[in-house]
Amino acid sequence: MKSQCLLYGFLIVVAAPAAGQNVTYDHPTFDRWNYPFNTSVPLGSREAATTFSSGLIPGMFDDRDAQFLNSFVTAGDITPGLGASNYIITSATATATLIGGEFFYDNVYHEGGSIDLFGTGFRNGLNAFAYGDDFAWGFGDPTSEDLRNAYATDNLGGSRRDVSNNVRDGFTPTPFAVGTIIGETPGSTVTGSGQTVEFNLDLSNPDVVSYLQDSLDLGIVSLSVTSLHVAQQGGPLVFPVFGTNEGGNPMTLNLSVTVVPAPASLAVLGFAGVCTSRRRN
Repeated sequence: MKSQCLLYGFLIVVAAPAAGQNVTYDHPTFDRWNYPFNTSVPLGSREAATTFSSGLIPGMFDDRDAQFLNSFVTAGDITPGLGASNYIITSATATATLIGGEFFYDNVYHEGGSIDLFGTGFRNGLNAFAYGDDFAWGFGDPTSEDLRNAYATDNLGGSRRDVSNNVRDGFTPTPFAVGTIIGETPGSTVTGSGQTVEFNLDLSNPDVVSYLQDSLDLGIVSLSVTSLHVAQQGGPLVFPVFGTNEGGNPMTLNLSVTVVPAPASLAVLGFAGVCTSRRRN
């Protein structure tokens, strides 16, 4: 009987467990009063941003006429380009600071009372990087509807639905979050004077999650604050006034994210021997 032994090598790759990241941005990379008659030079240099409705004039202006755009470049902290589904988001909170205005406040969705946070969609081949904070508001008559290059979206079913004219179009959008003004009572009139507006993004909504995942994959998260407080030409500031980067009271963003799969961290090289016996006749 003759024995024959074969030696096999094997390599085991042990993946590191996925680790969560908690990243806080104390200001946006770009912010902008997203309003057709913003005349600041450059456009992103204004020290305040308001949100209001045009008064729902048929055929003129978007319902959510003045919007407040904030974009946070995340690529330096959370690796982009890994595929949207590889970003597991466990919390997302933004804050803004009120610096003026006197307006009715509600902390649930209320057309004319709530401060609503949405994602941002873009037209004409733009994205958040290309738009930045100084690209043209839109192309055409600034009194027209549906022209803005950057617009609030609720990302319905993963489609960047423009919610700027939801009253005209007869639908109720789903904000990513409705703002809570710390220290203020819902149903009351608020005078803006340094209060924090907190937005806890609704991660039970798959449209919110998919928007954030797509944004992290791109490397930039762009959020739009809006409200439907009615403004009047030359009238009082009966709507929220927010601080900006340039005014020293910027929006903030906190994200808790786990990126999967985690990179391999340990390789184990081993050997195994297999012996067989063969009878010689």
